[in-house]
Amino acid sequence: MRSITSVFLLSLLLVVDGSYAHAQSDMPSAQQIQQFKNLPRAQQEQLARQMGFDISILQQGQGGTQAANSTNQAELVEREIDEAQISEQRARQSVVQNQARELKPFGFELFQSREAAAAPLSNMPVPPNYVLGPGDSIKLQLFGKETGSFELSVNNEGNIDVPDLGPMQVAGVGFQELKQLVNEKYNQQKIGVTPFVSMGQLRSIQVFLVGEVFRPGPLVINSLSTITTALINSGGVSEIGSLREIELKRSGKTVATFDMYELIVNGDTSNDIRLEQGDVIFVPTVERIVSVDGEVRRPALYEVLEGDNLASLMRLAGGTLPSADTSAVQLVSAAGGKGLSVNSVNLNTSEAQQISLRNGDFVRVPKATLEFSNAIKVRGAINVPTIMADTGRLRLSDILSSQTVLANTDLDYGIVARRGRLDAKTQILQFVPNEIIQGSADINLQAFDEVFLFNRVANNEEDGIAQQVADNKFEDVGEDIAEEESEFLENEENSRFSPEAFSAPSSVTDSRKTLLAPLIARLRNESSNEHSMRLVEVKGQVKYPGVYPLPEDASLQNMIRAAGGLTEAAHLEMAEISKLVVESGQSQTKHEQISLLNQLAMPEAQQVRLKPRDVLSVLRIPNWYDNETVELKGEVVFPGVYQISRGETLASIIERAGGLTQDASINAAIFTRNELKERERENIERAIEDLREQLANNNLSNSQFSRTIDYDNATRVLNDLTDVEPVGRMIINLEDIVAGVKSEDVTLKTGDVLTVPNVTPAISVIGEVFVSNTYRFDERLSIDDYIERAGGAREYADTSKIYIVRADGSVMVPQRTYWFNSDSESMLMPGDTIVVPRDVTNYDNISLWQGITQIIYQSAIAVAAIGSL
Repeated sequence: MRSITSVFLLSLLLVVDGSYAHAQSDMPSAQQIQQFKNLPRAQQEQLARQMGFDISILQQGQGGTQAANSTNQAELVEREIDEAQISEQRARQSVVQNQARELKPFGFELFQSREAAAAPLSNMPVPPNYVLGPGDSIKLQLFGKETGSFELSVNNEGNIDVPDLGPMQVAGVGFQELKQLVNEKYNQQKIGVTPFVSMGQLRSIQVFLVGEVFRPGPLVINSLSTITTALINSGGVSEIGSLREIELKRSGKTVATFDMYELIVNGDTSNDIRLEQGDVIFVPTVERIVSVDGEVRRPALYEVLEGDNLASLMRLAGGTLPSADTSAVQLVSAAGGKGLSVNSVNLNTSEAQQISLRNGDFVRVPKATLEFSNAIKVRGAINVPTIMADTGRLRLSDILSSQTVLANTDLDYGIVARRGRLDAKTQILQFVPNEIIQGSADINLQAFDEVFLFNRVANNEEDGIAQQVADNKFEDVGEDIAEEESEFLENEENSRFSPEAFSAPSSVTDSRKTLLAPLIARLRNESSNEHSMRLVEVKGQVKYPGVYPLPEDASLQNMIRAAGGLTEAAHLEMAEISKLVVESGQSQTKHEQISLLNQLAMPEAQQVRLKPRDVLSVLRIPNWYDNETVELKGEVVFPGVYQISRGETLASIIERAGGLTQDASINAAIFTRNELKERERENIERAIEDLREQLANNNLSNSQFSRTIDYDNATRVLNDLTDVEPVGRMIINLEDIVAGVKSEDVTLKTGDVLTVPNVTPAISVIGEVFVSNTYRFDERLSIDDYIERAGGAREYADTSKIYIVRADGSVMVPQRTYWFNSDSESMLMPGDTIVVPRDVTNYDNISLWQGITQIIYQSAIAVAAIGSL
């Protein structure tokens, strides 16, 4: 029965609307589609055929609603905020324009372009006080005896058509009130039916933006939009517009004044009123701009209202940073046509908080001096914090104890560098850490003191400028080191008692030079014509030679302690103090010799005192050598490594080794020395460079009689020569040495090596022969005989320059006449090497190739001769 009635009502509705007459061509309205959905599926299909539309549009109804909703979304004006342009415009009102241009305008980032409009979402809850109007739609759901779902639109007359109940006036009615009215109406006229009302599509409204806005004119927005969303969607306020005195006008009257700072700073939306159709948003020109710079959380260009004071401005700026000096805030103002005035303001006073602000004021919060005012710095080999508080009663013994010192702490040397914050000179107090630990001495500490404890086993080296400062001698202060030292000192002084010192890395393993370099640089800087540089240099036989701060009690003992004490090789009977003396306008150095033994035996108070720039030289014991050794190899009775004393000779060391064995080839002995190796290496390098230069000059020559040499091949040969290892061999007459001929004896040096071989009785033939080989020695054979046994000389052999390398390393060049008589036989001895050199006359630049050949043959022959023994 209900379905028949529904069909009848729907058909009647179609006739009344005049829609039926056009059923074959017109689409059903949204209200008709909604009523179609309430019918059974069969009746929907029947009516769809009668009206001539596709039933699938019933399933697309929801999508159609979304499309309709999309047409009512708020408009969006995209805007790229140019903060520099806004700052330029607003800085014109500042009394310090250049600095104000560097500040950002506060609040404008809210208007930066975005992907979607700042409007309420379609599915967001509607507030109870929302006032309905034409264009809104209401969703009505019925439960109970009758069920259904309807979407009722508010027409232009402000009515909705409630199913079965007729029209209802809803324009101007609040959403909560509408719910009550619908419930009452259904309770009165429909027994057993319960309605549920919710908001559907929201209407769009049009408002106007005028004044200093980015894009003035009408703006279509959602009916739930407020002043903020309207401004954001329109691009916001212009460069000279006010953010704090925005007016909302309705029916020609100002109904609200909106301060956007309240929203940005405090999150207050109480005055962000919801807009209505025809509202006007007016943005006036900004009247008061104040610049805030320096140590605040938000340095920017701020708009202030009449009556705002310095306290409210600081709140806008987010307050001051911990690094701010609030006692000396600078306020620059225009003095009413009389120029500018600057005032120093103490923000910590209530009077300063109440200072009123004027247009163009510039406020700068300076940075405070970030230094510890009650700190003592501790550095080096001690296990305590780097920064310690000065309690006014702190003593050195409170820091230095058997629990805080390390196993590697130097218990003989420590210093306190004392310089107050405003002092010009540094005072050096030297102490013995062991005496502090035992309680026999102590020092009262003060703020800004620096305590240094040193590592007694650390490598006394450093890299970079610190090394240069620590090693720089008094007379070597050049411009370069002075500039680098000045920069180094500045960095160290700026961080000495700053927060950086609080987080400085551990200096437990730092060397003396590392720890003292900043202090040495400071003492250098403090020197003047009136105050000598309080530094002393200690060098020679001490553990840590170097430059040290001169303490108040600069006894000889103290300075030796500073340098780590004397070494084992120190000459206790002789030391020297060099002093710089200025007489008659000229400086000269005077030397004073002292006995360390006598001085150190005196009470410390009676010892010689060192003065600024003094140099203490601790001499070495004569003939002191820590480990001087030579090595004997081969045919000696007791070969091995032997300690030698100064002036010992080769004959004496052979005697200590038991002499030579019966199998020793005394004439083939090889004696090498390290310093000769270095000299040979230098000579080879020098010769190679000369040959390179000659090679280059030859190839650059334009002489028609010379041909260029293959540079790549020649360079490859020269590069190969750099790999030649020098031997360091010195030719000796070991037979005479052993026989006791003093003129032939050799004074030994550490590293010398004597090799006495057992030479095989053989003759070697090398060089430009067909087969280089070694043959058994036969005293009946001559040089030519051995060369013939090697196949004879090759095509490029220079037979006029054949020479013989003896087993002892000496070279003998035979006379040409010897080659053709029997006397040449007596020239050869067991172990000799016959060398047939290359004839270089067929090559360009004879001297070049001769030089190369000479180096190659000499090096190769020396190595071959030793290797064959």
